[in-house]
Amino acid sequence: MSNLKLEIISPEGVIFNGNCHMAVIPSTLGDIGFMHGHEAVVALISEGQITVFDDKQNIVKQLDVVGGYAEMDGSEKLSVLVDGNIKN
Repeated sequence: MSNLKLEIISPEGVIFNGNCHMAVIPSTLGDIGFMHGHEAVVALISEGQITVFDDKQNIVKQLDVVGGYAEMDGSEKLSVLVDGNIKN
């Protein structure tokens, strides 16, 4: 099973940079679950919570966000740029 490369960046710096099984991002069209192999997409992040999971469905990281952008590049890397108002 392949892992998703995930990078979450805020204006203050890198929040997460590593591999995960799945990341769920709140978008303006609803929550999107990203895994390795997901189609390329750019999504506008809405207020909500980003949740990062390992391959056993354990939560690796959760953070509350107010906005930003997510870009799935190809099928293996998800880049998330969040606004500065976040809570870890």
